[in-house]
Amino acid sequence: MTPNDNRQTLIRAKWIVGYQNGEHRLIEDGVVVVEGDRILHVGQDWTGTADEVISAGNSLVIPGFISAHAHVAAQVTDRLVLDGGRRDFLRSGFLNCAPRMVSGGPSLGSFEDADASIAFAFAALLSQGVTTIVEAGNTGDVGSTMLCHAEACGARLYYSPAFATGEYLFEDDGRMIVHRDEKMGFAGLERAVAFIEAHDGAFDGRFHGILNPDEFYLSTPDLLRRTRSEADRLGVGITMHFCEQLFEFHETLRVTGRTPVQQLVDDGILRDDVLLGHCIYVAGHPMVAYPWDTDLKLIAAAGATVAHAPVALARRGVSLANFDRYTNAGINMAIGTDSYPYDLIAEMRTASLTAKVVGMDNEAAKARQMFDAATLGAARALKRDDLGRLATGAKADLVVVDFDDLAIGPVWDPIRSLVMCATGRHVQTVFVDGKIVVAEGRALFADEQKLLRRTQASCETVWSKFPETHWSGKTATEIFAPSLRKWEPHA
Repeated sequence: MTPNDNRQTLIRAKWIVGYQNGEHRLIEDGVVVVEGDRILHVGQDWTGTADEVISAGNSLVIPGFISAHAHVAAQVTDRLVLDGGRRDFLRSGFLNCAPRMVSGGPSLGSFEDADASIAFAFAALLSQGVTTIVEAGNTGDVGSTMLCHAEACGARLYYSPAFATGEYLFEDDGRMIVHRDEKMGFAGLERAVAFIEAHDGAFDGRFHGILNPDEFYLSTPDLLRRTRSEADRLGVGITMHFCEQLFEFHETLRVTGRTPVQQLVDDGILRDDVLLGHCIYVAGHPMVAYPWDTDLKLIAAAGATVAHAPVALARRGVSLANFDRYTNAGINMAIGTDSYPYDLIAEMRTASLTAKVVGMDNEAAKARQMFDAATLGAARALKRDDLGRLATGAKADLVVVDFDDLAIGPVWDPIRSLVMCATGRHVQTVFVDGKIVVAEGRALFADEQKLLRRTQASCETVWSKFPETHWSGKTATEIFAPSLRKWEPHA
């Protein structure tokens, strides 16, 4: 369906999550009416006559998810590091294979088919119910490719090329160092600003700029202050990887005498338009050995948002400590899909379960909190009162989740069933701006099998080039042993 401005589509389902009096409310046997790119009506019924009626049956209709921290790529290196990695990197994953050599040569990611990788990620995100994507760190020269695929798939995208005043490099003996180059960072900021000025508002307003100093740890205070100034001038937000790695907390504290949060506050960076990706190792986290729990109050006072992406971090044995501590401090929380499999439902479940385990509290991180973070919390971070909710006048970004499935089973509370039982593969239909982009669980804008074959070929090429980029000269298999040894026909 490609609606014109006044075409009306009615969706009828067993459960509708409407927005009423400032919160999500559940409607049983309800309807949503879409007119053009907006929601016309949400309620128990509707007396009008629609141009099209979709009977969704035993389904849950919800607002489109907002991934507040996504990497739109195939995650070719993340797929290597699971279950392993160097211990001296203190559980960090990407440092195992992302850095280039000091002595020169390509990075591992330079061998990737960027077009296939980005197309694959958009298809995976949208087909699993993510309608708005905040790209959180694509530093390559892929801006035109990103825009091309965002337009083609119909996604709502917040993006500009990332920049930093430093990069991680491998010495020939395997030591990881940080090479600082402030001119590189300022040049990158200028490119990001120019990109936003050229494209902000494209695709009928589905594209918006956001400035991305890729990592706090790789950004000098001067770069962050200039970023703040440009964000204010452009009227856009800021996102960055923040306190994702243990050493950045300790190194910042050692060099400046301030925690990273205190530095952002003192330098005037932290405001209500800032998305802090991860924000794990802050004051009060048991692993930082800094028990004076002041950072969370500072973040809350600034109105900034934490974009929690729990799946990738849980794979490294890391978690927030914990979700409720952040919300109790008054912090606005959002959810991201940092790495594969781009399943925001799985991210919500992981966030809830890890918080319950870490806090040893079965009442922690309730399903409702997770759902709010993935919708309203992320919309609040983007200053969008027309996203993350099904309400009259809101953007017609909505998702139909099929509950007629043995994996979900009997439903008493649909939100708990969504968070604790469903997966992204239960998503059947996705609307963005009133247009159907996913139907019967399949992306309408892509040949999924062809795309999978292209992406597999791209990843295999990258993995085969591992010895050319890694300080050790060893193969990816030698560094990251597969779970099972290969079958020996004559053993």
